[in-house]
Amino acid sequence: MPEPADKAALRRNYMALREAAAPEDRARWSAAVCGHLRAFMASRGLRSVAAFCPFGAEVDLRALWEGDPGAAWCFPRVARRTPPTLEWGPLPLEPGTWGLMEPARTPWTAPPAELILVPGLAFAADGHRLGYGKGFYDGVLRDLRPGIVTLGVGFALQRCRELPTWEGDVPVQGLVDEGGITWIPAPGPRENS
Repeated sequence: MPEPADKAALRRNYMALREAAAPEDRARWSAAVCGHLRAFMASRGLRSVAAFCPFGAEVDLRALWEGDPGAAWCFPRVARRTPPTLEWGPLPLEPGTWGLMEPARTPWTAPPAELILVPGLAFAADGHRLGYGKGFYDGVLRDLRPGIVTLGVGFALQRCRELPTWEGDVPVQGLVDEGGITWIPAPGPRENS
């Protein structure tokens, strides 16, 4: 079945697909995602991570930071809607914009992290993602200093061949779902896990 060409229809379709998955399946898949991320962090010695608290039927990463309280975790908070701007802070989290769980304090304008975990509704094979349409993460990804690893985080059912892109859309370097981590092909050798 061909996918709709416009992003609004794609958002509705992928949100419905994700929400139609049984809660016990999403919980099992989330646990697998956390396991893959834990192994990847250990293999690279990564100790500072920008994560997100699940919104709706998103992947639940809480076991990742609850199981590794010694790592330096930071989380996004909506600072401004126009232009879309995130600020970053540590635990604890509290209800914030749109009901998202956000850090109580945000001392950082950029995530102080070696690894950034990026949510989305759909993820294409080329690393482009379909978010909720506000552009918050595109700004973060565009302004990152070199050397930071970016992974789109979702379930396998959120993967697709391609997505329509617009100026300002920034791809991630890899995708992680319950099946593992897939690195986006790029010039030169790439590591797979």
